Amino acid sequence: MASCGETPLGELPEVPSGDEEPGLLRSLQNLHNAAEREPVDAIARGRLGMAYDVNGFPERAIVVYGQAAILDGNAFDWPYFRALLQAHTHTDYEGALASLDAALAIDDSYVPAWLARGTWLHRLNRPEEARTAFDRAANLGAGAPAMMGIANLYIDAGEFERAVAVLEPLNADTPDARIDSLLARAYRALGQEALARVAAARGSVAKTSMQWIDPKLGQHARFIAGFSNRLLHAQNMIKVGRVQDALALARELVREQPANIAAINTLAWANTALGRPDAARAVLAKGLELHPDEPRIHQMMANAYRDEGDLESARRHLEGVLDIDPENADALEDLGWLLARGGETAKGIEMLERALDNGAPKPKRVLYRLGLLDGAEERWPAAAERFRDAAKIDAGFTMAYVHLARCLAEMGHIDDAKATLEWADFIGSHPEERASAKRRIERIEAAIAEAPTLPAPAVEDGS
Repeated sequence: MASCGETPLGELPEVPSGDEEPGLLRSLQNLHNAAEREPVDAIARGRLGMAYDVNGFPERAIVVYGQAAILDGNAFDWPYFRALLQAHTHTDYEGALASLDAALAIDDSYVPAWLARGTWLHRLNRPEEARTAFDRAANLGAGAPAMMGIANLYIDAGEFERAVAVLEPLNADTPDARIDSLLARAYRALGQEALARVAAARGSVAKTSMQWIDPKLGQHARFIAGFSNRLLHAQNMIKVGRVQDALALARELVREQPANIAAINTLAWANTALGRPDAARAVLAKGLELHPDEPRIHQMMANAYRDEGDLESARRHLEGVLDIDPENADALEDLGWLLARGGETAKGIEMLERALDNGAPKPKRVLYRLGLLDGAEERWPAAAERFRDAAKIDAGFTMAYVHLARCLAEMGHIDDAKATLEWADFIGSHPEERASAKRRIERIEAAIAEAPTLPAPAVEDGS
């Protein structure tokens, strides 16, 4: 990277140019200029490093964090942040550990640093050192992430019983699909197939490895710059429950770009999350004035009306989506389910099936809904097939097994129904629904047992 102001440490990276948003570039340039004016100020360098880091310029951030660490050898943050980027951007675990060790020499009490150290040493196949790091994290109160790290080491070493001894009480205290996923590996290795199947079913919903909260990374947020990055930050804040902060930022973004569809949707989303449906609809109504043919706004308006119980208005907006985009899978599913629940069952089923054909984002839910509709019409074989297909997508989908068991019982397949419900019992959720299904199966079994046995028809011998 070209130089832009030389310091005793070397050169500051050049501020990016080109297609980046002007607001982002202005913010980076201002921080760059501040670091350039104060060439021995570690904080100025660190701020520039955080800005590069949080706005997606890791290479520049690694350089600037390194310079800040040289300027202030007593600051934990700069070598720590540098280590995280070295590991996550380049998978340079050796380099990351060198930076991390420099940080821990300054402050050896920061739990996320020890968790990171254990994780990286594990990936470098240095299990003894990894165990020491995880033990240190556990002693400092790391909890589940540290115990998961230790269990992973046991599994890699073939010590499956010790892994189970760690994971079972952990899962009892803090149930988590990622713990179940690891337990499934240990159970399977021990030949405990029934337990492995249950754990695998529960763990099938896990999409990420276990993470931990890193409070120091919160410092980065104030350096987020540029419209797109700030918009993403607002959306992420809604997801993690910081909705008031997200609302304030979303309002700011809509003021800056009143016609931006993503900003309008984010502001409506924040209002909805705060239980302000009238405000959400007002935002969306203004959005529709600007973008009458934008399906995403119609979809969100439909959701808002549906949540308020105004199903006619919800239907109108969903039909608006399909007028614009006839194969929109979300709208097909939502409208199909709305129509079916309103008595237009055949039309609803047709739309739900079209949603599946057009790539519904949650196919197991569509199949489950179709199963409920077929079951309500006592089309037991068709309903059973829907629930069976839903369970194939998610082996931990308890309610699919509950309804499949009821369908099988209604078809007279009592043993199969009981076996299916046993699987639901293994998974363990929805106890009331499982109990209800069990009672229904028992009543059907009793009715079959009490039914008179018809005599076999006479067979003529032809003589």
